[in-house]
Amino acid sequence: MLVINEKYGVVLDPSSLKVGMSKPGFYKVNLAPIEDQIAVLETSVEELFNVLDSTTSFVMAQPRREGLISKAGFTTFFFIGITFGTLAVAMILLVLGGA
Repeated sequence: MLVINEKYGVVLDPSSLKVGMSKPGFYKVNLAPIEDQIAVLETSVEELFNVLDSTTSFVMAQPRREGLISKAGFTTFFFIGITFGTLAVAMILLVLGGA
């Protein structure tokens, strides 16, 4: 057994390459806590990749919310376009009416 950290009792089994917990005179290989943390990390990575795709939803979102980000983006830019278009027409009419 290779001792990784004496303070926390972490060892490595060189034949199976498994990390485990050590006690004086006794070595126990338990991967359950590490596998739990890996599952949490994999869920977080999938969530980050889903953020990049506008047709999916977030993990904590309500059901049937797929594609909501693209709809929200379209609505936002639609109203921004209407606002700037109205301002442009108002400026043109103001310039033509003032002359």
